[in-house]
Amino acid sequence: MQDRDLLIEQGQASKVFVKDIMSSPVVTAKEGDSIKALAKKMFAYDVDSVVIVNENNEPTGIVTEGDIVRRLLSKKRNLWFTKAKHVMSRPALTVSPEAELEEVAKYMSSKKVKRLCVVNEEGKLIGIVTQTDILENANYLIGLLKEMLEAGYGEEAATMHK
Repeated sequence: MQDRDLLIEQGQASKVFVKDIMSSPVVTAKEGDSIKALAKKMFAYDVDSVVIVNENNEPTGIVTEGDIVRRLLSKKRNLWFTKAKHVMSRPALTVSPEAELEEVAKYMSSKKVKRLCVVNEEGKLIGIVTQTDILENANYLIGLLKEMLEAGYGEEAATMHK
């Protein structure tokens, strides 16, 4: 029996955790770093955000491409002198690597955010999870549920709950 089949049999196939899909390592910067330096990092690593961390690698905020456009360009700030602390969104919203994806998706929706910093028990940054990560995995889960229904697992579950 394959691992996936065993998970289906145990009713655990739909459980996906943040640790399973988060991106790591994370592109980071300090509050005192210039926006120009952050933009260069975004380009170099092909990401749309940089997590701002303190000296203990704890996330304090996040700077996105949107933050740069809204807070820097709209206020006509100088790109050369503006620091991350002037445009970052704070506080950095965090999640545990053990959190279930479904709950994380609900939390992100309620907070109207597109990304969450993943932190360990000590509050140190270990990853990032985005809406895109969740959507990609939702498609996987939909496919898995379709397979389960086609294999007759839905009928078994329905008779067990009667």
